Amino acid sequence: MQQLRETRRLCSYQYCGNSFQGRSDKIFCSDQCRNRARRDQLKEERWNAPMFYSKIVEILQNNHKILKALYEEKDNSIIVTNFLLRDSGFNFEFTTRVLNTSKGIYRFCFDYGWLELENGKILIVENKKMILI
Repeated sequence: MQQLRETRRLCSYQYCGNSFQGRSDKIFCSDQCRNRARRDQLKEERWNAPMFYSKIVEILQNNHKILKALYEEKDNSIIVTNFLLRDSGFNFEFTTRVLNTSKGIYRFCFDYGWLELENGKILIVENKKMILI
């Protein structure tokens, strides 16, 4: 077996900086520093999650804007095709609430919602009890 050369190096943990001797592929001075570095790495990975959350909020706000614009064209609820919504950039996969009724399943983006009808038609409604966040 080939033995690894021992050399003197600095610990790779950013807050340590101690020098140590050991195998040439060793990067931390102790198990404690190795564990601290791993915990810091996990914290950093968890804090990248808000970028994902902000993308979801952006999609929901876009859906709300589209529903509101179509609803306000008329004074009452409006029926459109799902192609019109998709062409506007609407994403059917993101909702803030689902409401089951005898008429069907209403999906909401904040205070505006939609009900899927037959033949690819969509009924857009407003629920004033919902609060825009």
